[in-house]
Amino acid sequence: MWLLLLTLFIVIIVLDKLTTINVSPGLFIHYNQYKKYPELQNGLSSDKHLLYRATQTSNAEILYFPKKNFFLINNFKQLGYYNPIKIDAKGNKIFELNVDEYSQFKFLETINCFAIGADAIYDISADHPTPLPYDKVLNKDDSMQSNQWDEIFEENYQLADIVLYGWHTDQNSAQCVYFQIAGKWTKLYTATYSPIYAEGSEIKCKINDKIVPHKWHEVHFLKDVYKSIYSNSLRFKDSYISIYNSDFTFFPDQSLKYKDSGKIKTEAFAKEIFTTEGYFNPGIPSNFYGTAYYKLNLHDDILHFKTVAYQRNGFGQSPQTDLHLFQLPEIFAQKSAVCFLAYDYSTNYHENGKKGIYVIKSK
Repeated sequence: MWLLLLTLFIVIIVLDKLTTINVSPGLFIHYNQYKKYPELQNGLSSDKHLLYRATQTSNAEILYFPKKNFFLINNFKQLGYYNPIKIDAKGNKIFELNVDEYSQFKFLETINCFAIGADAIYDISADHPTPLPYDKVLNKDDSMQSNQWDEIFEENYQLADIVLYGWHTDQNSAQCVYFQIAGKWTKLYTATYSPIYAEGSEIKCKINDKIVPHKWHEVHFLKDVYKSIYSNSLRFKDSYISIYNSDFTFFPDQSLKYKDSGKIKTEAFAKEIFTTEGYFNPGIPSNFYGTAYYKLNLHDDILHFKTVAYQRNGFGQSPQTDLHLFQLPEIFAQKSAVCFLAYDYSTNYHENGKKGIYVIKSK
């Protein structure tokens, strides 16, 4: 009897780890139910929620601006292609900009909710964003002495509502400071010695050994509470941030408490194909690729779907689809019920063309 059980156990292990035969009892019992799950796609809905696809790229950054109560998806489809998408508090897309190398707007970089161009700036927080040309352009010829530059900087800084420090400019030898004063923009190129510098991912300004803070709109990242992952483009995890963030200056949003009213559960994974790795691998699978079946629970409102996933071959491994449910900090939860499903499938192998940011809004 024991020999029979041992033999059966070995057969199950061999089938599970060396073939694409699915031996999961749960998958076998509920297979007909799982087959009816719809694909992750634009237009999925449950009793109380509607899901639509906003982007078709992985790792797009999602930001929230509480003063005007909107979301911004910073979507870079490819090098030189910028596609910011503005979402209102009800989850509706209210503005989208498509910029490529052929656009009249010569895009340089994005700072806060401002799209910086060589000749103009988009303020995406505006009710009707339009490119505003620079009213003044100063020191483009690098003719200012450092003390003169400091005086002009201080004068404009005191008057400005918005002050942005630009790292990527239309001149290789200079950075820029952008001042918005009474609705008009002034562009100040740095002098030979630039006070603008990069510290990690932050661009800062130091004059006379003092940090001069930017002036911009309050902004926050969203968070997947259960996975402890934030909605910046690098998908920072709490475990990574904590190493550098003892005083919350490296990543201030880690000090906030986030709502956890929704959760994604992986119900099953069905293997379909596998890959092998290593020169001397005799054919043992390294990774399995197939379909995962999910249950999305939002305030006890259930939405089922399926999409491609992968799983490393080994004991204790779980299916991976790089799915994240991003939600607001609790202090802003009363301002919007919108959340975002990010499908950041991290490989092109067995890819199904469904990755991107999906907006989840109430019906």
